[in-house]
Amino acid sequence: MIDRKSLPTLAVAAVIAAGLAYLAKDSLKAPERSGPLLPAPAEAPAAVASPRLVALPGGGTRDLSRPPGQLLIVHFWATWCPPCVEEFPALLGFWKEYGKRPGLGLLAVSVDEDWKTVNDWVRSVGAGGIPVALDPQRSTAKAFGTEKFPETYVLAPSGQVVDKFIGPVPWSSPAIRKRIDGLLEARPAGTSGG
Repeated sequence: MIDRKSLPTLAVAAVIAAGLAYLAKDSLKAPERSGPLLPAPAEAPAAVASPRLVALPGGGTRDLSRPPGQLLIVHFWATWCPPCVEEFPALLGFWKEYGKRPGLGLLAVSVDEDWKTVNDWVRSVGAGGIPVALDPQRSTAKAFGTEKFPETYVLAPSGQVVDKFIGPVPWSSPAIRKRIDGLLEARPAGTSGG
């Protein structure tokens, strides 16, 4: 039997436990995924979109508003972002396995301020096989709708965003690989790889 003097203490403990359970309810969820997103209207050509330029290692740029002609994974990250750093080995493992598949591309777009920081970090973790780009002003990340890092977008060969992942992606997950495989299989006939 419960003593009446301990009832207030038990009531407070129950309220605290309920509050902690509410705060922890999403802690074990997989990263948010929004998609597939609605396609752009057919009458709006890709050229109408504002340029989404990222800097390439050789000094050139790439406009991510132009149709990539292949399924393209655009991954926004930074060397100063702990979840990005934790996710990177899995992304590298995924790319080592999937990088030679026809019709699939990857561009890991860093929002760090300079190439030296990115190159030094990539070299230090042995991730030289990852295709990287730089968006130091975060203008392209913002144009995509990125609010926090990491965020990943999957673009159809036409340039349409077909998937978006907020937070670290479990790249070795069978569900993620099945989704990428399905998107690769759904490529329109005549779409080139590369």
